[in-house]
Amino acid sequence: MKICSSFESKIKNRTCQTFKGLPANPIYLPECMGKAAEAAEKYISIPEQKLLMSLAAVLFLPMIDLKFAHEDKKIDAAIKSTAKPIACGFTGVLIRKVFIELANKTINFNKNNLIKNNFMPKELLEMSKKDLPKATKLLKQYNTTLGTIVAMLFMILYSNANIDVPLTGDLQDLISGIVKQNKSFKQSITDVTNNRLKKIKNTISKREALFNNIKSKVIQIYKEIKEERFNNAGGDS
Repeated sequence: MKICSSFESKIKNRTCQTFKGLPANPIYLPECMGKAAEAAEKYISIPEQKLLMSLAAVLFLPMIDLKFAHEDKKIDAAIKSTAKPIACGFTGVLIRKVFIELANKTINFNKNNLIKNNFMPKELLEMSKKDLPKATKLLKQYNTTLGTIVAMLFMILYSNANIDVPLTGDLQDLISGIVKQNKSFKQSITDVTNNRLKKIKNTISKREALFNNIKSKVIQIYKEIKEERFNNAGGDS
């Protein structure tokens, strides 16, 4: 099989962060894979790459589970492997897109932009004075990388636990209602929505109760301190 001889030189000029980790001209990498990676970096953005990977997971993982999972767990495994990439793919694409666009809006060569001085590399600022089109292109790549890093941190610290997991559970219930309980799509989505609203109300009630409890203890402590000061002032007189 022919190996792409120019792949090593091409890979050094690649800008897409997702594909930068590929090794330079490995002997096992056929030419078609090198061309595929080159096309991906040129035509597919990072959010779109996440979307394609999620679609691939939705297409193949359920079939694998139906083929190889234990007989009594095949349906549940397939439902889970369908729901999870949909939920994670949706949130992953949306969050990446939002943070990349936010980076593009806040870090630019606008003269009135104060944020650029703190986040933009000095090399790009200097380059913009000499070659603005080239600097703008490099800045877009920089913002894409920065936005992706911030998005990954946000997903690790917050959205994975607070968005992906609940959404995956709701999608599992939705699909399970249709596949296992023979509900209509409308009925299943109504039930899932009602259950989610109940959970949200319970969460709000618990947090409200916790807040009220903390508030009452703070007020009680304040009253005790105030009363103690009053008694001490009366004793001194």
